[in-house]
Formats: sequence, C-alpha cells, structure tokens
Amino acid sequence: MGRPVIFVVPHPDDETLGAGVAIAEHVAAGRDVHVLLMTRGTSSGAIDKINGSLWSPWWGAPHNPAVEGYQPLDSHTLGVARLREIRAALGCLGVSADRLHYAWDLIGVEPLDTQVSIAQAKAAIVALHQKVMADNPGSGNCGLWTPSHTVDNNSDHLNIGKASQQLGAEDPVVWADRRYWVIPPYWNDARLNQVVGRMWDTPADAQTANRVKNACRAYASWAPEQGMYAFGYHSVADMFAQMDGTTSTNGPKCLIHK
Repeated sequence: MGRPVIFVVPHPDDETLGAGVAIAEHVAAGRDVHVLLMTRGTSSGAIDKINGSLWSPWWGAPHNPAVEGYQPLDSHTLGVARLREIRAALGCLGVSADRLHYAWDLIGVEPLDTQVSIAQAKAAIVALHQKVMADNPGSGNCGLWTPSHTVDNNSDHLNIGKASQQLGAEDPVVWADRRYWVIPPYWNDARLNQVVGRMWDTPADAQTANRVKNACRAYASWAPEQGMYAFGYHSVADMFAQMDGTTSTNGPKCLIHK
C-alpha cells in the first residue's frame, strides 16, 4: 500500500464537504488513507428538525416521529446515527471502516461532541500518526490534511487546523506534508488572501466525481428503521448542493491551501 495520509475531521460530513475529492483521489492513487474523527457532532441544532420541533427547509415539511414510526432522537441516538452516516460516506469514497479512527478512543476521553481544543487535536493526531507509522515502516512521511486554520468561523475547525500548524512548526520534517481544506461557505472569503498555495482540486475522472456525489447521498439517506436520519442534509443542505452538483455546474471540487 502507498504512503499513508491522515484526514482529520471535526464532525461527520466535514470530510465529504471539505475534502471529499481529495480523499477519493488519494484512495484511487493507492495511498493508505486514514480518517480521524474528532467529534460525533451531536451539538448541532438539526436534531430539532428531525424531532419535529423545527421545520426543515430541505425536507420541506415538519417531521412527526410518532406518525413516521421512530422515537425522537437524543444525544446518544443522534451520535450513533451520525457515525453510521460517516461510515457510509467514507465507504462511498473508498475508505474502509477499519480506517476510520475516533479521537476519544485514541486519547482516552469520553466521546467528544464539540469544543475541540488545540491540545486535544494535537494529542489525537500524534497518537494516530504513531499507530499508522508503526503499521507502515519505511513508508516515508505521513500526509496530514485538516480544516483551514484561518478561513473558517467554527472553533472546532480552526483549532484542528491550528493543531496541524503547530505540529508543523514543532517538527517540520515529520509534518512536512500538510494541507488544509476550506468548506463551501468560505470559498469566496476575504481571508483566503492570507493563505498561500491556494488551489482548486477537481476530480480526475467521472468515477471520482461520482464517488463524492455518492458520499453526499449517504448524508441524505432517510431510513429510520435502519437508524439513518439524513442528518447531513437536514443540517447543511446548501453545502451539499454545492458538492453534489445540484447548484454547481462544475460538480464536486475542493478548495485547499498550504
């Protein structure tokens, strides 16, 4: 297997929205792709849409769990459902379930839901890096992809990006191969002028593009009897529309910087 690479994901769906194209391309290139999930993402208000107390613009009608045949979600059941979504999405991108790692397991804490600190992100990245490199002796430096440390407003995203930035400053040899992705709401953000090496990553072929579109569909899967509640689309349908081609004639793409 090729040289390893780690994608650090703040919440389920960020991997598809921020780096779906890059992940699928790394898989196609034969890289040993690992995904590090920092939180279960259960702090989102989209739970109220699924439970029927808020109307969902994407769904187009209020939910009624009793009529639709499912129990209202709580933090635990939502966390389980969100993990199902990211596993399904990663499978579409070509990443097997054994390559998805949970930060809370690596650093020995309760499952994280939000408020990711720089220290937690660094500890989880280092722990996974040690594990990956032990399994890939002599493979060279491991790639590291995270959300942007500058072009974002979410503290979890920023702190993970800053963790990567700090690791690079502390050991520029081990962490020489670092990249940062920018999620769709910030593709035209003025802060992009502060970063270097900015570029668009577009699918190399139709199969790669379809993998990303299929990963988006994993977040639109509504099957309560199987524990799937289309949380991604209930939460950020507009972002998925930019990725799955609904509102973009160019299809999936990623904006990355160094």
